[in-house]
Amino acid sequence: MRFLRFVWKLFVMASVFGIGYIIGREHSFEEEEMWEDEAEKKEAKDDSKPACSGCGDNEVEFEFEDADAKKVSIVGNFNDWNKDANPMKLENGIWKCTLKLKPGKHEYQFVVNDTDWIVDPKSGTSVKNKYEGMNSVIEIK
Repeated sequence: MRFLRFVWKLFVMASVFGIGYIIGREHSFEEEEMWEDEAEKKEAKDDSKPACSGCGDNEVEFEFEDADAKKVSIVGNFNDWNKDANPMKLENGIWKCTLKLKPGKHEYQFVVNDTDWIVDPKSGTSVKNKYEGMNSVIEIK
């Protein structure tokens, strides 16, 4: 009798864990489909949108010095804070990027090595952002 009870418990446990495994796998497939859908939507959105949402007629050159930086990009309200939108180029030890901006106030930061968000040390104006940090400000007239 004990043996049959033991076999029954094994069967019940195997069924429960087996169903849990199947449900878990099914959930992971749903996540993959959601990720693919999001990627497709993003690609469609990127195709319909100009490369720079803040593009204008005024050329502004941004410069940043950091000897240890391997990669620097500029982010701001002009590119929806996308660190991949405007990578900077290293020229003679200075990271540089020229952007065409519309007239008005633009908040921005530099992203160093894809992790460190830094205000422009040469900017005289900065404002508090919603993450309790600071953003540099440039005004184009």
